[in-house]
Amino acid sequence: MIKNKNTQMKWIILLLAIAVILPTVCLLWFMTQAVKNERLAIRQKLVDSYLARAEDIFYKFPETFWSQEKNHGIICSHVLYDANENITYPVVPENFPDLFKTNELPDSIHKIWKLEFTDNNYPQAIKEYETLSNASSQGDIKHECHLGIVRCLTKQNKLPEAVKICHELAYPDEYIEGKYTPQLICQDRLMLASLYSRTNDKDLLKELQKQIPETIKLFIISEKKIFILNQLIDIAKANDLTESLKTEIKNAKKIIDKSLVSLEVVDYFEQNPDQKSHALNSFYKIRVSEPLYGFYLKINNGKMLNLVKKYDMIPFWQKSIVDFSDELVFCRIFDNDGQLIAGDASEGELFKTLNLKNHFQGWKAELYLRSGIFNQAADKKRFIYIWVASIVIVLMFASTLLASSAVLKQAKLNRLKNDFIATVTHELKTPLASTRLLVDTLLEGKCADKQQETEYLQLISKENARLGRLIDNFLTFSRMERNKQVFAMTPTSPVEIANAATEAIQTKFEKENVHFTMDIAKPLPMINADKDAMTTVLVNLLDNAYKYSNENKEIELRVFVDDSNVCFAVKDNGIGLTRRQMKKVFDKFYQADNSLSRKVEGTGLGLSIVKFIVDAHKGKIEVESKIGKGSEFKIKLNS
Repeated sequence: MIKNKNTQMKWIILLLAIAVILPTVCLLWFMTQAVKNERLAIRQKLVDSYLARAEDIFYKFPETFWSQEKNHGIICSHVLYDANENITYPVVPENFPDLFKTNELPDSIHKIWKLEFTDNNYPQAIKEYETLSNASSQGDIKHECHLGIVRCLTKQNKLPEAVKICHELAYPDEYIEGKYTPQLICQDRLMLASLYSRTNDKDLLKELQKQIPETIKLFIISEKKIFILNQLIDIAKANDLTESLKTEIKNAKKIIDKSLVSLEVVDYFEQNPDQKSHALNSFYKIRVSEPLYGFYLKINNGKMLNLVKKYDMIPFWQKSIVDFSDELVFCRIFDNDGQLIAGDASEGELFKTLNLKNHFQGWKAELYLRSGIFNQAADKKRFIYIWVASIVIVLMFASTLLASSAVLKQAKLNRLKNDFIATVTHELKTPLASTRLLVDTLLEGKCADKQQETEYLQLISKENARLGRLIDNFLTFSRMERNKQVFAMTPTSPVEIANAATEAIQTKFEKENVHFTMDIAKPLPMINADKDAMTTVLVNLLDNAYKYSNENKEIELRVFVDDSNVCFAVKDNGIGLTRRQMKKVFDKFYQADNSLSRKVEGTGLGLSIVKFIVDAHKGKIEVESKIGKGSEFKIKLNS
């Protein structure tokens, strides 16, 4: 019957939806046809207007690129060429070998190196270095001898003497300085900084403040400059001077980055010589690890390749993009390789592609109309109708869903009421019928002897107790539903609760087929609980364990402490529960077997009352069960 009602509701909802949607669709179609021609006319006017605006911005902007000095700041590095297309920076210029190379050292120096590095005879090596230095007039030989003396003194831990000689090498007088290459002087100064670092010299900070800027200015091999600057930065970090040298380190890292960029480009050109030649004054993409853009400028006796990183191109173009874009249009800039450089990522309709000129030959600007802009302008009324129709449809569906939910809920409630009435009738009828039969037998005096009379009276007492438990459950449930149940919370011993529950159900457990054990851990803390209510909880659990166990019943009650909680666990070897049954076992009126011919008595209220009492004590109840192997109910209460 419920299924038929649900089917009817679906048809009603469908008909209502058709009645609302069909007129709305027709209205929208007529409105669309009415504004179509007007929208096309407006579009053409907008396209013509924005095209003229774009040509004015994107053609003139590249032409004035170098006239704006602020744009020069986007250049991150350079590669220099001579008139013969040979690279002169950042690699070593072949036509200036004396700036970076030294003469070959005599064989005698190799013998001294053996004393120093192989024999570790530092005093003798120092003597030999001094003798060779005094005998030679060549600056590079004198320099190597003095450098050897510094190394030997350092290895002998004679640091003050080593610092003195190294300082003379790092800062020679004008006559000697002309005989040293800038590269040698940088190396000497790096060694001096290292010695200062080892001696914790107070002059280290001043030395680094001086060395880092001078190293940046010196014309030396790029690889050597990168190495020396990195070493100086490491010395500053090791001596906690990074904050004091913040500006110097920042500038050094910029130079390192520029040098690395230039070297990477040179390596790229060596591997891809066809990418080396491009038109002057025009940006093109260089496909290195971090994409770069380069353009050639003519300089005296050669040319210069200026390099710009991709992310520096974005703010470069952003001004033009902002000048062009508004609430109706936007644009995107693409490089000569077809890669997006800058622009709005919104969806839109492409209406023109401009090929850029001058410094950006091969680049293009794509112009877009923003998606839906004409619908917003021309179809405003249609959208109002759509919103109204949508609200009506939503309200209609919401009302239908609420009504359906109410009907289903009422049907479920009626089903529960019918099940409850049938259960109560069955549970009350059986003990009443048994009691009446036994009383009639006693009244008619049909008992064979005094023993049989006593047995009948015990049976009557048992049925009365059963009725009493049923009525107690009904009353407890009634108070629970009306929130009238009041618990008297007092400090209570868990042992007393367990003993009280065991005594209440002891009569059942004295039978031959019941093996009951109680395990109480010691010591146990007191709990704040209603003793009678918690006794009722355990009695219900023990009674269920008895009812749902097999013929040879094994029931266990354990009381213990688990993670500062007092736990009561009732375990049996009964029929067990499925996963679905475990999820519903604490629901009101729920029973695994709903038939009136079931073997086990009960109303389906016991475990819902247990859950209510445990929740009122701010505790938790858990169940673990396997079909055919039994169940375990565990209660946790705060101590």
